Amino acid sequence: TQFAQNVLHDESSWQLMLQGESDLAGLPDFVRAAARQAAAERGLPGHAITLSRSLVVPFLTFSERRDLREAAWRAWTGRGEHEGEHDNRPLVREILALRAEQAQLLGFACYADYSLSISMARTRSAVMALLDDVARRALAAVEPERQELLAEMRERGVTHELEPWDWRWWAERVRQR
Repeated sequence: TQFAQNVLHDESSWQLMLQGESDLAGLPDFVRAAARQAAAERGLPGHAITLSRSLVVPFLTFSERRDLREAAWRAWTGRGEHEGEHDNRPLVREILALRAEQAQLLGFACYADYSLSISMARTRSAVMALLDDVARRALAAVEPERQELLAEMRERGVTHELEPWDWRWWAERVRQR
């Protein structure tokens, strides 16, 4: 419960205030309206990007400001993972220790063995084989899209690496083309 509350705290408290038209560059009217509403709900003037999926995903898709996309992406993917009162990392260590103790008390080598004992997979090796298969297929499926995004970047003279906060933005450029 505390883990989920920490994530929710970050989602509800983090905001990226957009200052001026340059910060709004590329954002369609519906994203601007949602950002204006998010700021108003927090009693703030202007536009705010929050970690609400319905706001951060369109922001990552349309914002021309790569630096702001990076800030929003890092905050979104780092929810509950930072110093302070709402840091989930100590909770994760405690949860893992308790799960290891539970498994040991029940006669299992580790929590994964305990958890899988009543599942269809039954063993860690079966799960790893499935995950390896899925990962291999997923990487093969995403590689053509990645190459298309890289080609679009090269065509527009962009030389930086394709980073996670760039993916949705470049995918939208390809979709529009």
